[in-house]
Amino acid sequence: MRKMTFALCAVLLFAWSSVQAATQEAATGRAAQAAAPEAKKGIVACRESVDLSPDGSANVTMGIALAGWDSDKLDLPLNYAKPENLGVEAGDLKVVATAGKTGDASVIKLQFDGKPPADVQIKLTFAVKKFLDLGKAKTPRGIFNLSYTFTNATATTINKYDFTVLLPPGYVMNGVSSSTPKATGEEVVPPYDFLAQGNRVVVNLHAPTVGPGKNAAIAFGFAKDDRNPWPLVGIGILISLAALYLKRDVLTSANYAAKTAA
Repeated sequence: MRKMTFALCAVLLFAWSSVQAATQEAATGRAAQAAAPEAKKGIVACRESVDLSPDGSANVTMGIALAGWDSDKLDLPLNYAKPENLGVEAGDLKVVATAGKTGDASVIKLQFDGKPPADVQIKLTFAVKKFLDLGKAKTPRGIFNLSYTFTNATATTINKYDFTVLLPPGYVMNGVSSSTPKATGEEVVPPYDFLAQGNRVVVNLHAPTVGPGKNAAIAFGFAKDDRNPWPLVGIGILISLAALYLKRDVLTSANYAAKTAA
């Protein structure tokens, strides 16, 4: 009798332990699933690159990473006046790109030949004759002021937005006057940076997301230097980095009025 009772207790204890282990495993699985970030869909990355010429014209490249897009159409924000020679590449996916309007908003309309694959990379190229009016942008001190605002006038959230300006050869940075997102000095990754690439200076702006009706913007000065531009580049970089990480307010003007460079 005692042996039977002992065996029964052992069976019950084993069963209880198994139930507890299964419950714990299920709870752990649910917690891990809840903690795992949901994969983003739609426009998961957008990069605009502007190759600026000395006459103020520019060649623009837009790179779009699309994921899980459940439509054969897509509107992209267009913040440039009169784009010319619009071209599009998307691998094996056939796409027709046209500049137009959705309501009052200027957009680039993409028409796919069917529902896009789960992940697709789209490259748009076009030219802008008057990206920057050098006559109006030049100050009496010989500094050119450039401001660009990326306005998302579509209904689609744009994740991981990057904007790049490649200054003409022989031009150097004179400092950033404002940005959106604004610089606080506490970011792990600053909202903007600039660096030398060959004999040219590259200015970058970064925004984690640009929601419908929201903006990303940057305003900065640059100047021509016919002597040796690199000391001035170094000085400009040191000034901007010092201002950024000391959290001076000169980097972001609260009264900055967003406007496009066009």
